[in-house]
Amino acid sequence: MKPEDKKKEYQLRIAGLEIGNHTFSMTCDKAFFEISELTQLQDGEIKVQIEMEKSEKMMDLKFHFNGKVTAPCDRCLDPVELPLDFDEHLVVNLVPTEEKTSTEDDDIWMINENDSELDLFHFIYESILLALPQQIIHPDIDGKPSCNPEMIKILEDLSNKKPETDPRWEALKNIKLD
Repeated sequence: MKPEDKKKEYQLRIAGLEIGNHTFSMTCDKAFFEISELTQLQDGEIKVQIEMEKSEKMMDLKFHFNGKVTAPCDRCLDPVELPLDFDEHLVVNLVPTEEKTSTEDDDIWMINENDSELDLFHFIYESILLALPQQIIHPDIDGKPSCNPEMIKILEDLSNKKPETDPRWEALKNIKLD
């Protein structure tokens, strides 16, 4: 499947959508993460449930993300499976073309009232990235890291190794400043 075709799966058809409540469902799988540029995520499967309340000039979207992703461990670089379960919110204002203005708020969009589709690909991708922990590491088991033992050994050896001092810096230590 071409990347453009996969991205189309994350577009909601809003033309002709009646005023009221609507429910949508999407799945972010390995192909989703493969077409995402500059991704740290290697794999995953996340179900995205979208509850939309549509009015004449606005759409209120509530997202629920549930699933798991695989990313490299920051310590040993082996894959780590991370469970995710979180909610997001997005408000979309439908405005005439001449009134279209940008907004600083990432949770409020303004789109042309004549647009037929709402592209959610980047919103979903960024929501997943923001839900990841700051440091991705294998969980500790009984107080010891469960990372790749070979990599842990290399890291320990490097951290215990004393750095060699450059003799030029040693000569500077003998300078007396009065």
